[in-house]
Amino acid sequence: MKSDLQSRAAIRRSRRNRKTRYRKSRFSNRKRSKDWLPPSLMHRVLTIETWVKRICRYVPVTVIAMELVKFDTQTLSNPETKGIAYQQGELFGYEVKEYLLAKWGRNCVYCGKENVPLEVEHIEPKSIGGSDRVSNLTLSCRCCNQKKGNKPIEEFLKKKPDLLTKIKATAKTPLRDAAAINESEMEAVSYSGQHS
Repeated sequence: MKSDLQSRAAIRRSRRNRKTRYRKSRFSNRKRSKDWLPPSLMHRVLTIETWVKRICRYVPVTVIAMELVKFDTQTLSNPETKGIAYQQGELFGYEVKEYLLAKWGRNCVYCGKENVPLEVEHIEPKSIGGSDRVSNLTLSCRCCNQKKGNKPIEEFLKKKPDLLTKIKATAKTPLRDAAAINESEMEAVSYSGQHS
């Protein structure tokens, strides 16, 4: 095994050292195919395909209809959005932290401490699917931020249901699922059309 690996390394080394400057740069092997999807979305498509095949084993399925939808995430967040607001977005004229200070007040959302250094905090932790959208960000003191860690907010505030309700009402509804459908719906159709 060792000698095979050494001979392979020698062949590769000689290939790298050859004078191949006359060759044109090649980038064709670095392109993604047209039906490429991020692995998380591809998993959704393949899971649906698997379940359709399983159902077809037991039930005589003659037709499968697929509802194609597209969500306007801007108006889902704020139905009043129109005109130039589409280009500017909700952070227009703000730095992220200044926006959060204006939105949540200048105190820790979990314990209410004032006049302490505040840190930007993910309401739904990134480790369990939370995003960096401002609707998923808030401010907390270091102590609360460390206590919460990567716990879901429901678990962290299970003894404070009123505070949990208030935070969820102030934060906008997460649009993770809508964004995933927008990203994958056309790709899923082309993928299932090619592999059916």
